Amino acid sequence: MEISMNKIVKLSVFALILASFSAIFAVDFDPNAAYGRFRKGFSVGGSLFPTVEDKAFLLELDLYGSAEFGMLGFGVGLPIRFILVNGKGEDKIETTAKVFPKEDWDDARDWVSILNYFHYGYSGDMFYFYFGEQRNRYVGNGSIVGAYFGDLRLYHPQRGVNLEVNTDYAGIDVFVDDVTPPNVVGGRAYIKPVSFFSKENYGNNLEIGASYFIDIFAPENIKGKGEYEYGREISETQAQIFGFDVNFRLLALKYYQLAFYTDINHIVEAGTGLHFGLKHKLMFPGKYDIQILSRWEGRAMEPDYIPSYFNTFYDIERDYYKGQNNTTAGQPTTKLQFLDFAGKGKNWTGGYYFDLVFDIAGTFSIGGSFEHNKLYNYNAKKYNNYQINTFLNMFLFDALAVDFLITLQALGEEGRELKNQPYFAGSITYYLNRYFSFGFRTASKWYLYDMENNRGEYAYYMSFSIGAFAGISF
Repeated sequence: MEISMNKIVKLSVFALILASFSAIFAVDFDPNAAYGRFRKGFSVGGSLFPTVEDKAFLLELDLYGSAEFGMLGFGVGLPIRFILVNGKGEDKIETTAKVFPKEDWDDARDWVSILNYFHYGYSGDMFYFYFGEQRNRYVGNGSIVGAYFGDLRLYHPQRGVNLEVNTDYAGIDVFVDDVTPPNVVGGRAYIKPVSFFSKENYGNNLEIGASYFIDIFAPENIKGKGEYEYGREISETQAQIFGFDVNFRLLALKYYQLAFYTDINHIVEAGTGLHFGLKHKLMFPGKYDIQILSRWEGRAMEPDYIPSYFNTFYDIERDYYKGQNNTTAGQPTTKLQFLDFAGKGKNWTGGYYFDLVFDIAGTFSIGGSFEHNKLYNYNAKKYNNYQINTFLNMFLFDALAVDFLITLQALGEEGRELKNQPYFAGSITYYLNRYFSFGFRTASKWYLYDMENNRGEYAYYMSFSIGAFAGISF
């Protein structure tokens, strides 16, 4: 695929903006990977965005820069927000010096997040290291960590770590959700046993893996403090999941690839789940890199098992799995509590997953996924769990960039409905030239409120902003 120098320059600026604000996908696919290795040189710039955040009106000034040297690259960003019109009552944003949101710079994580990202190598290389925000993170086949996003919480920037070592014989993939401090830590190690005898043997398509993940400070129980007191009392434990997987590439033809996999996972002190799947990749001849990717998966699981436990909504679900944060003390709230109540002794249940992606490398990508699981709620009754993801990523006419993702989830009668509180993020950017552009961006966020004599509450916000970028690459 041939990429012009002019397009590389614009893609570099586009990639910088995505790194600074939102690079978003919905399935185990990265549409930016096609041109990531082409980015070289320096970029500096700034943006000015009026922003609506619930009932407050703010002006955001962002200064950012990046440097790419092939294998090594990093980006920095300094967001400065001014409150122009504040909310009232519970919607009022606490301030510093009357105009700055207090929570923008009151935590170590706020200062750490000035380093937007740092990387050495690229995913799939022999050695790859990444520090930055976790977006759409999958490990292995995604049956434990799948479509994890670390940007759900308002005023709570996270910078995590990914580490990969890949050889012809074995490798590892390490995941850390945050460094200030970490909650979810773990990884997957794999081995290709036949490769020790012959790299050309068909049997070398066999890969055997083992995974272990732990939420070090997983909330087990949350309750409000005493009467007339604000804040939460949290009893913590550890959520541990280990698993084993077998992957085999059945076909590797010129225009078609097919792989089979099976995962077996166990949540410590809870249930076991089995995943069986096929991965398809169809490539089209011609000068454009056009491909269709699809994954089909069936599931069988014990009643106290949840597929892709560390998923898109995990950072809020670990506290309030179904949003039931104002319920009576006898009813479960945390994700671990639901597993304790979830139909122990009941029969196994099942589910399925399907995704489809159409991609023209570096130009246009569209896709989505659908999954349906039969799970048990706290009183051992079955309910339907649905999750739908859709994404669009395109760069057209060397001028227009569009990036959008929405994830909808249904957790039964007592939980989130499919249409309520989706995770979404999006941006539209138009490039006037290589120096100036303007655009629109939007995102959903959750904010944790402490309440009197209560477990607290996650409020759901939608933010919208429109503004201009100015930058240069050299």
